[in-house]
Amino acid sequence: MGEAGVTWPAPVLLGATASTNDDARRLALEGAPEGTCVVAEEQTAGRGRLDRTWSSPAGAGLWASFVIRAGDVPRDRWSLLSLAAGLAAVDALAEGCRVRAELKWPNDVVVVAAACGGDGGLRKIGGILSEAVGDDAIVVGIGLNVDQGSAELAALSVKASSVMLEGGRPDRPALLVSLMGAMERRVGQWRSGDLAMMGDYRAVCTTIGRLVSVDLPAGTVSGHVSGIDDDGHLLVSDGEATTRITSGDVIHATI
Repeated sequence: MGEAGVTWPAPVLLGATASTNDDARRLALEGAPEGTCVVAEEQTAGRGRLDRTWSSPAGAGLWASFVIRAGDVPRDRWSLLSLAAGLAAVDALAEGCRVRAELKWPNDVVVVAAACGGDGGLRKIGGILSEAVGDDAIVVGIGLNVDQGSAELAALSVKASSVMLEGGRPDRPALLVSLMGAMERRVGQWRSGDLAMMGDYRAVCTTIGRLVSVDLPAGTVSGHVSGIDDDGHLLVSDGEATTRITSGDVIHATI
């Protein structure tokens, strides 16, 4: 695919499929190369973190999954790939659709919604789901809302928006080209251990500075987010101690 400087393979384009992540997983196990991307018009069984349902109706968004080969990247750095993918989604929305997005740690792509009466509330416009496959591959799924209207999004369990509602350019082919280029660049940063990637992540992470509650297996941690370290951990301070959080469900108390 020569557009936008992309050297990865041309995407695999599907009509309806159960899950692009499942399709990409199968291709990864069959030996698909780095950058193989599966894109579907519709997912009938799309999912997010913790097996939550991801609404992905026909023609309404960009539903794509990438095969990434870890190579010699240590396994304890694989989790940073989700953060790299989040940055790629922000880059692509700005370039391909003229929408300014931010990131809610660890894997939500959000906007300060123009479609919400100016209340400044955050609305989810996309999400990331990364899954290890075998010993050397990671499948990264990215879902971005493009053409949905208010009525369609009102039925979802989360506050959501779309490129169309944010006044952006709802051009899915342009968004795909931008996303593939951004993913190739950000994966390159992740692979090389470029710390500039984490600086870029902090610059667009709306979770930093907020009062949050994080649900963990051992209980709930609450406090202000003082930052994100170079390993991608969320730093939550309760005024006496700082907790480094690897993963968890984050609730922004100030939304």
